[in-house]
Amino acid sequence: MSVIRRSVIASVADKYATQIISIVTLAVMSRVLTPAETGIYLLASTVILLLENLRLFGTGIFIVQERTLAPQTVRTVFTITLMISVTLAGGMILASGLIAGFFHEPQVGHLLVVASLSFVIAPFGGPLLALMQRDLSFTRLAVLNVAMALVNAGVTITLGTLGFGPVSHVWGIVAAGATLALGAMLLRPDFWVFRPSLHDARRILSFGAVSSSVTVLNMAYDMLPRLALGRLLGVDAVGIYARAVTVCQLPDRALVSALQPVVLPAMAMHARQGGDLRVSYLRGHALMSAIQWPTLIMLALLADPVVAILLGPQWGQTPPLVRIIAIATMAMAPAFMTFPLLVSVGRIRDTLWSSLICLPPSILAVIVAAHLGLTAVAASLLIVAPFQMFVALLFIRRAIGLRIGQLWAASLRSIAVTAATAALPMLVIATSKDGFDLGMVQTGVAVAGGAIGWLAGIVLTDHPIRSEIMAVWRMIAQGRRPATQPAA
Repeated sequence: MSVIRRSVIASVADKYATQIISIVTLAVMSRVLTPAETGIYLLASTVILLLENLRLFGTGIFIVQERTLAPQTVRTVFTITLMISVTLAGGMILASGLIAGFFHEPQVGHLLVVASLSFVIAPFGGPLLALMQRDLSFTRLAVLNVAMALVNAGVTITLGTLGFGPVSHVWGIVAAGATLALGAMLLRPDFWVFRPSLHDARRILSFGAVSSSVTVLNMAYDMLPRLALGRLLGVDAVGIYARAVTVCQLPDRALVSALQPVVLPAMAMHARQGGDLRVSYLRGHALMSAIQWPTLIMLALLADPVVAILLGPQWGQTPPLVRIIAIATMAMAPAFMTFPLLVSVGRIRDTLWSSLICLPPSILAVIVAAHLGLTAVAASLLIVAPFQMFVALLFIRRAIGLRIGQLWAASLRSIAVTAATAALPMLVIATSKDGFDLGMVQTGVAVAGGAIGWLAGIVLTDHPIRSEIMAVWRMIAQGRRPATQPAA
């Protein structure tokens, strides 16, 4: 089995395990905290995530994509990351009162002060994790990520049930960060990394400035609805909308986040070896869309029972938003490969230009929609998401010569699979007296029908994902087969 396939399997196992843990945490905390308390945490987490992505500064990506990596370069990455992290932690503490005042929520300031601890801890794991990713050591990374998720869930749920409120989530983040850093040092004890150095700092800073700008710009856009809704409609609206987004991101977290750590190292290796990235891109899109599109269409159709099971009865305003956001997200199927592909061919600045072109009008659309309410914000994604993907494809076309017709051809079988997946669930909904609000038995029938339709679509269209499924099945079968005894 190829190194890339082994890495994908390890990463998928990691992400599925952490996703299950995350879903359990989501289900428990959605019942422990009110929408308003959830909104307070999500406002604080918006600031935390923005600063966290700025703190990373693209240094891990630099280590992964660097053609020839010198030890001094890794040491410089650690030094730069530590300096940025400490600076941002101090700035977050100093600005916590102002940020809390902006949202008229004093608790937000306390959450930011607690979160600053994670910024000081994180640099001691970051370079080691990037080295493991560069070496495709995804089994070790999987162990670390699952341990981190378990600690995060344990601390968050324990404190939440004890009545600590929104800060429970933040203490979970701090504990998880400490677990990840300690685990990285135990599994890869390359302590020479922590010797300060500024060798090659200018080149690392130049790369990091572009990489972090792209990440922060895109993150700022993703988080903008929280900020706008928090300011205009209050923390309840933030909680309801953000939970709708979280539900819609579950397929993305289970699928894209499993592949994302592997995609950049794999594409960088492929580019170094002179391979055709266009073929890799089209195959990656075909495989991803065969899973992501059917999953999202099922989520849109079954939004009511999914929200009821995951979040509980106090989130009744969420399902209509889930339906809209899930459908809009389908336009972004190839998006997970945009950044790694452009980086692997040395066009990281194109990622910045792409963001600068598409994000200003996208931000304007969200701000205007926020004045009209939650449904309008969700509906704006039906325009914004296809526009952003179109801009990204223009840059990808220039980088690898991709034609829109080729992407369409790679999508046709996935479209057929998606239609086959949706057929029986739509019939269940059409014949239900309550429409989308299905009972447990009807939901079970719809899920089973969707699974049968998906498998039938895969077989009837002879979709490329079929060969991948068979390859994984053969690997599992070989793993279970008893070893043959040598002849006497």
